[in-house]
Amino acid sequence: MRKISLGHLVVEDGIIGPPEWEYAVNGQAANLTGGMLPDWNYFSDLDVSCNMTLNLPNLRRELHVADDLVLAWVLIARSTSSPVITASAPLPVTSGAQEVAITVPASTLGGVLTLELEMGVLSSSKEEPGDFAPSQVGHTVYRTVSKIVLEGDGGQLPILPVSFKDHGITNPSSSLWWLRVLSQDLHDPAAASLWMWINTDNPQLQPLIDHVDSDAGDLWMQILKMDFIRQLLREALSHAELDESRDYPEGSLGALLLGVVKLVGSSLKEVRSKYGDDPGRVEADLQGVVNGSGS
Repeated sequence: MRKISLGHLVVEDGIIGPPEWEYAVNGQAANLTGGMLPDWNYFSDLDVSCNMTLNLPNLRRELHVADDLVLAWVLIARSTSSPVITASAPLPVTSGAQEVAITVPASTLGGVLTLELEMGVLSSSKEEPGDFAPSQVGHTVYRTVSKIVLEGDGGQLPILPVSFKDHGITNPSSSLWWLRVLSQDLHDPAAASLWMWINTDNPQLQPLIDHVDSDAGDLWMQILKMDFIRQLLREALSHAELDESRDYPEGSLGALLLGVVKLVGSSLKEVRSKYGDDPGRVEADLQGVVNGSGS
């Protein structure tokens, strides 16, 4: 457990047994391998549960709180690819074994997933609190964190299955994907600025959506990643405010776009000139660099 310095008593080591984490991808049990969850894919919800064991009377004595003060568990999930935070409903703390569970939607997953299990005050006591006792609703007395790598060290591709018919796309059963650029601010996190929407109305993409680990799904994923990077290059070259002399934050849209530019040239000016002369040649160079790095 990480120590908390909040001006009130917290749970010391040994009062709560080590938490046990369990994971399931689309309802099927999954195991971590070296801190990674290889069974997860971009279209799968993730079920997370955490099991703990404690003696509640001992815990109350440790915190100097009365019997009518209610403590509760909350499980919080956030990932580096989405600004959305998912949290469980508060679960009142009891003696013995307890389980806190949460389902994290696929649309909010990607990159590195951080899971925080917290115990805090859900309702205060009618009695006068003891010295340094947690007494206010929201006071946190215990926190433990688990991190899961979902996408490894490679470039993270934020993709989401979407019905193109619902968005008025012409011939929705034939369209493939759509790069949604949600922000032009180069200092914004890239993970919150870009989404590659996958068309669920196109039956040819079902291997990518339903069977990403199949041969057909793997082929579609390679094509998708290549087109994603190609569109990022076009976005970089057309962005009037992109400036390679600026120091954009790590993980920002600006840093990502400049990184793509550097794949095919030494400077933004050079690549813009080459692209203006022969865009097909530049994109062919990009294909060689990207596909060659994976061989």
